[in-house]
This record gives sequence, C-alpha cells and structure tokens, in this order.
Amino acid sequence: MNKRFNIELFDETEVKALPIHYKTLEYFEDFVIDNILSEFKIILNSKWTYNFGIFFDSTDYKNIPEHIKTFDGIEKGLVILPPNTFSKEQIKGYSIQFFISKIRDNPNGEFIGFCEMMLDFIETFFELNYKKISKSDFKNIRNKVDWNYLKSLKYPADLKEQYIVGNEKTAYNNV
Repeated sequence: MNKRFNIELFDETEVKALPIHYKTLEYFEDFVIDNILSEFKIILNSKWTYNFGIFFDSTDYKNIPEHIKTFDGIEKGLVILPPNTFSKEQIKGYSIQFFISKIRDNPNGEFIGFCEMMLDFIETFFELNYKKISKSDFKNIRNKVDWNYLKSLKYPADLKEQYIVGNEKTAYNNV
C-alpha cells in the first residue's frame, strides 16, 4: 500500500531548523495512519497523497503579524496554509509553519515542544477537514502517544540522523 500521509521538514535559510531525528517524523506518520486514517477510514483509499511540509518560522509567536492571524492553526502557534494540488502526481501539498520561538519556550524543552506542536497540527488539520473527527476524539488520540518512545530518540539528533528536505547533507536515504 502506498503511504498516503507524509511529513517532511524543510530548512529555511534565516532559521536553523531543529535537529529532529528522522524517526520522530516516521513515528508521527505511522501514528496518524494507525490512529486516525485507519480508525476513521479516511485518506487511505484516496487517489491522493497528502504531503505536509513543515517550515520553522523565525517570527516570535507572541508578536504575530496581522497578515498571519487569519490562518488556520494560529491559535495554537502554527499556520496551515491552503494546499497546493499537483493533479498529475495526485499530491495535495500543505505547508505548515511552526513558530520556533513557541517550540523553544516550551517548559518541557524544545523536543517535547516540537512533538506537542506536531500533535496540535495533526488535531487542527483533521478537525478542520474531516467533520467526523471531533475534539473529544482527539483527547483519546493524544492519550495514545508513546511519549517514552519519543523521549528515547536522541535530541539533538546527529546530523546523519536528521532529515531536512533541500539539504542533502542531512537527508537520510531509506535508513
């Protein structure tokens, strides 16, 4: 079966991306497939692949510019931009901005801040786009996160264990 849900990190030149281990992204992809797509019977049989590109934004989330305040997810300190549709490739590409200052301000540390923002993004995206998934469903879904596994991943990850699109030095190759 083709993977219908992909998450990628992108390096933004003015912000140094967080050193996230590639297994973190794999965990969240599998988590979404197992706990949302399979559970609610969505996307898996679609002809479309959903690609989510995460960019780290250097804007301080406490001082978000007016032009950003209307985007979905902003109340949780992230921005989900409208999709780009690539019909020939059957891909719906979403760009998501994570405010790096919010991640770094997390009292539990940067890595947990990143993971919590991933959950916020996943919740916001699916609640907005799939009406059969509710806030109460997400309370149960969040309880299924294996925090022990996530905390076992090395952070900061070594350069060879990171995956950032557009930076060949940090992209892993089917590790």
